[in-house]
Amino acid sequence: MTASAIVAEHEAIQAVRADSPILARRNTVAAIAIAGLLAAVGGGLLLATSDHLVDPTTYGLQVVAMTVGAVAATLYWFVRRPGNRLGFALLALAVATAVISLQGATQPLLHSIGVSADSAVFLLVYYVVFAFPDGRLGRLETVILGAWVLYFFAAVVPWLLFTPVISGGAPLAGCNAACPTNALLIADRPSIAEPFGADMSWGTIAIASATLACLLYRLATATRPRRRALLPVYIPAVMLTVPALIFHGAVVRHLHLSPTTLSLTKWSLTFGWIALPYGFLLAAMLATLFAAAALKMIVGRLVESPSAPQLRRILADALDDQSLELAFPVDRAGAFVSSSGGRVSPTSADGRWATPVERNGETVAVIVHDQALESDPELVATAGQALLLAIENGRLITELESTSAELRASRARAVAAGDAERRRIERDLHDGAQQHLVALRIKVGLADELADADPAAALRLADLGTELEEILQELRNLAQGLDPPVLRQFGVREALASVSRRATPPVRFEAAALGRYSEDVESAVYFCCLEALQNVGKHAGAGAHAVIRLWEHSDQLSFEVRDDGAGYDAERARSSGQGLANMSDRIAALGGTLVLESAPGHGTSVQGSIPVPT
Repeated sequence: MTASAIVAEHEAIQAVRADSPILARRNTVAAIAIAGLLAAVGGGLLLATSDHLVDPTTYGLQVVAMTVGAVAATLYWFVRRPGNRLGFALLALAVATAVISLQGATQPLLHSIGVSADSAVFLLVYYVVFAFPDGRLGRLETVILGAWVLYFFAAVVPWLLFTPVISGGAPLAGCNAACPTNALLIADRPSIAEPFGADMSWGTIAIASATLACLLYRLATATRPRRRALLPVYIPAVMLTVPALIFHGAVVRHLHLSPTTLSLTKWSLTFGWIALPYGFLLAAMLATLFAAAALKMIVGRLVESPSAPQLRRILADALDDQSLELAFPVDRAGAFVSSSGGRVSPTSADGRWATPVERNGETVAVIVHDQALESDPELVATAGQALLLAIENGRLITELESTSAELRASRARAVAAGDAERRRIERDLHDGAQQHLVALRIKVGLADELADADPAAALRLADLGTELEEILQELRNLAQGLDPPVLRQFGVREALASVSRRATPPVRFEAAALGRYSEDVESAVYFCCLEALQNVGKHAGAGAHAVIRLWEHSDQLSFEVRDDGAGYDAERARSSGQGLANMSDRIAALGGTLVLESAPGHGTSVQGSIPVPT
């Protein structure tokens, strides 16, 4: 599958998710919240003030809690899971739960409708349990749910049509003698309904046991991400509702149970019904919290600048999906490689889901993960953003390293060019101007010998010879200053020692025994110290003393030129001094550092270090 195909598939899924009229219209969401709250409060009051219910107050509180939980789960699911069909099923459950409160009405038709809603609530509860979390039913779950529908048609419908007085099936929904008549009655023949209920009791046990086995099987065989999503919903369904239903709804017909056992069964079933809608709300909230924890863990481990295999493990640990794989596009033809470097074809099939990660409309990676994670969009989005952050971070580091390397290479080329130019000038002075001056000095000497008869001319020629000697010596000193022979022959330690002996102002030289280094390193240290000494003469003032220190430590050749003079503004020197800029360029070109410290009245210190091979 090419990158464009994956993106098209993902955009189609997102379009389905976004096509939610409830999410698109916030006022509709607000209306559902208000209507749900009013229905819960009104229904609870209707039940609590009823005269024909055995336990009206407690039953009213139960229905209020169930309605509020169903409405809250519906709203949260619509907002955080737009387009997921489970949101509409939860909405239907909330409506059916609110209708149950009509059991508190004294009008027979309303009361009968409220009793009938029990079956709808029961079927909807197990529909949303089976469809959780992606809103789809499997084949086995469809069969079990169909069996429940057949059971209600075979056992409950005859009871609704042939029994003169009916009451809700919940443990707290029992009626007293004032119970309204059945408005759905078509014939007063309870003898017809009774056999259906008795004969179907074993069917109830069988279907409920199959339901319990299905839920346990799904938990046992689920992947870790899927099991984490299922637990908040399945715990009340498995541990409370189904066992209580088997025990209270069917076994009680065939066993004589103690009042205490019946009471425990009644309350376990009651708490199970209350807890179920909140399980869906808790599942969505835990997904958000898990996503936040995953993001924190991922970001915390990204500082290590992980490789592609390490990044895959980080995301797999964060998403609790060890089978997770990453795929990266390698060309415009749609080819992908995995984090281990092998060619892959990321697709959404066989329980796996391919989610593209995009940057500026371009797919930079694909996360192939457990399909169960698709029901946790916050978690998948977190992984995608973290992956993009890692890719961008790696790209930035690479660009910075490349830029830094180019800058160092540029500086090195500039310094090398300067050194080459300096040596060329030295050769030109030696081979050109210096040789011409030597020849001219010889000619002056010969002319001086021929002018012995003319004392005035001889004196003038002697003065000219002396002047030529001075010019020649200055030229030699200049040539040696460009690249002194002592530096080439004996190294930077001896060259700086020679400089310190004839320097003005007085200089104390301190250096341990050092070996030889590359020509670039020795030249950089020598000329930086020479420039620093020139600055001492310019800025330190009369009576100042200077120290040159040279040492090697931890594969670094370090130097310091310090004086006790007047000092100057270091910041201004950095911005305006060409000499300091030259020193910095020389040191930086070799990967070293240069530090200038100075303040008026406190002297100046120039310190530098250059890495040298062991």
